[in-house]
Amino acid sequence: MAQSGGALGRVRAVAERIARAMACAGVALLGAAILVLIADIVGRRTLGFSVLGTLDLVQLAVMGCVFFAMPLAFLHRTHVGVEFLTERLSARARGRLEAVVGVAVALFVAALAYYGARQAALAWAQGDRSATLRLPMILYWAPLVIGLAASALAAFVAALGPAARAPGN
Repeated sequence: MAQSGGALGRVRAVAERIARAMACAGVALLGAAILVLIADIVGRRTLGFSVLGTLDLVQLAVMGCVFFAMPLAFLHRTHVGVEFLTERLSARARGRLEAVVGVAVALFVAALAYYGARQAALAWAQGDRSATLRLPMILYWAPLVIGLAASALAAFVAALGPAARAPGN
């Protein structure tokens, strides 16, 4: 049992490093989106020019920010939960319920990643491009698929935690 706890601890540490790196990349993308918007606004107001493709760039950066930050939220279970339904359960029952729900969430998010990957492949095959800058749409799908796949893994790793900590296990 100690070995699996040790192995789970190592898996959790690797997942933490990956999730944090992805979240940092997401925040950097959000910062880039803000800089593009500021440059566009300042440019229009002062010099009479606009940044070409502002909408394309900001949408891409926001997609990256959202989907790259999700794995860390799943790993730390910082998503919204309804606790008044589970607060009356014993610690053991609550831990088991959290584990079951966590695995169900991981499977659901994995399905989202799978179907997102299928749509990404379709966009790639059709050569879809963004409206203004004509960026390949696969650039927009990549953060979604990567973020959802990493989120599914993070949700699964997080789901392993409650059952391992529940009394009597």
